[in-house]
Amino acid sequence: MDSDKSLEVRKKELVEKFGLFMERQDNLPPIAARIFASLFVHKGEGTTFDELVTFLSASKSTISTNIQLLSNRGMLTYFTKPGDRKKYFTLSPESLLARVEEEIVQYRTEYQIVKEIIDFREEINEISDDANVDKSYPYLDFLSNSLTLLETLKANVRANCNMNTQD
Repeated sequence: MDSDKSLEVRKKELVEKFGLFMERQDNLPPIAARIFASLFVHKGEGTTFDELVTFLSASKSTISTNIQLLSNRGMLTYFTKPGDRKKYFTLSPESLLARVEEEIVQYRTEYQIVKEIIDFREEINEISDDANVDKSYPYLDFLSNSLTLLETLKANVRANCNMNTQD
């Protein structure tokens, strides 16, 4: 029984921690961020409206308003079960995919700019004939590796969620 309580406490701590992050990251209201975090912790099992009300100790109207906000932003979706009138809320895979794609665009842009700067520096060094210039570019490697990982993540999200593979 104590381990169940400690797991519940840990879950609430993680929801709070991730909720605070999501408030800043996606500019979400506090309860919307906690709903998002709760659904992330619960993975794809689905969480009912009443479970969210209980877990987050918030009023039904507050939960309802924030579910609507997250739904309008495309961050969550729901499903139903045969013979059960309840909605089971989950995070939207399309939302995660959109987030990953935004990051890919940002990293690609940064990579291209950094690459231009490196090319420019090399051009200057060729003109000045400086043979002692370091030709390693760990930051460019970091950007390239990050892009590769993000592309892999994008492919995995699409594959695991049976999404269209068109870009």
